[in-house]
Amino acid sequence: MRRSPSTSGLAAALVVALAALQAPGYRLTYDVRVLERRAGEARLIATGMVSGPQDADLRVAIRADTAELDALLSVTADPDSATLSGAFLGRRRAGRSRRGLPLWELDGYRRATRVAWGGTTRLYPFGRPRNGAGHAIWLELTIRRDFVGGETRPADALVVTDSSIAVTLAAVVRPRRAAVRLTLSRGDTVSAPKVLDMMSDGSSTSVTFVLGKGDSRTLAVALARPDPPRTARDSALATDADVVCLQVTDSTLGEGPRARCGRLDNVARRIPLSERDTLIATFAWPAAR
Repeated sequence: MRRSPSTSGLAAALVVALAALQAPGYRLTYDVRVLERRAGEARLIATGMVSGPQDADLRVAIRADTAELDALLSVTADPDSATLSGAFLGRRRAGRSRRGLPLWELDGYRRATRVAWGGTTRLYPFGRPRNGAGHAIWLELTIRRDFVGGETRPADALVVTDSSIAVTLAAVVRPRRAAVRLTLSRGDTVSAPKVLDMMSDGSSTSVTFVLGKGDSRTLAVALARPDPPRTARDSALATDADVVCLQVTDSTLGEGPRARCGRLDNVARRIPLSERDTLIATFAWPAAR
C-alpha cells in the first residue's frame, strides 16, 4: 500500500521532533576566581563553580567595606567561542553626610566580551585601577561547555578563603518544567500526595484528592510564569528566574483560579480553597533525564 504525501510528511516531521527531544544537549560551566590586590600584592578571595543547562546564567554578588556589586552574566554560544555579556549594578561609598551618615554612589552598566570555550577572561567589576599598584578586585572567569544526554539541573559550589569580602555565586535557570507535590488538607485529614511533572504555561491537569471513604475533591491545576519584576534592578538580575506559579481552579464553585507562586526550593506553600480545605504545594526541580 502506497503512503500519501501528507502521511509521509507527517511521519518525517515526527521523526525530526523526536530526534530533537532525544538529542544530547550541553552543560555550561562557569569556573570563577575572585582576587584582590592591595599594595601590589594579589591574593585569592574565593573560588567557585556554577553549572547548568546551556541557557544557565551566573549571578554574582560581592560585598566589601566600601563597595558592593550585583551582576548577572550570560553566555551566547557559538561553535568555537561564546559571547559573555553582563549587567552590573553596584554602589560605592562616596563619603559621609553632615550628620555622619554614609553616602553611596550608585552605578549601573552593561558589558560584553568574546571568549573561546575553555578560555579565561578577567573582569574588573569596580573598574580597572589607573596604576598597577592600586587597590583592585577582579574576577577570573573560565567558561566550559560539555556534551550531556538529556536535561541537566543547576549546581553551584563556593570556597571562600578570605571572609573580609563576602562573595556569593548562584546559577540562574528559567525552568521549563517543575516537579509539583500536592496534598489536600481538611481538618485533621490529609490526602495522599500527588506528584506531577508540569510544564510552565502548559495545559491544566485534573487532580482528584481522596480524603476518606466517598469523600473527594477534584481540582484543575496549571503551572504559569510569575508577573514581570516590579523594579529595574530585579529585572536586570533575574531575581524571579526560578519562580513558578500554581493556578488552582474548582469548576464546581464557578470561581476564577487561585494562584500561589514560589521558588523551586522544596518549601511547602499553602493555598486556602475554602474554610475547611487547604491545598499544600511544594515546587522542586524535576529529576534529571
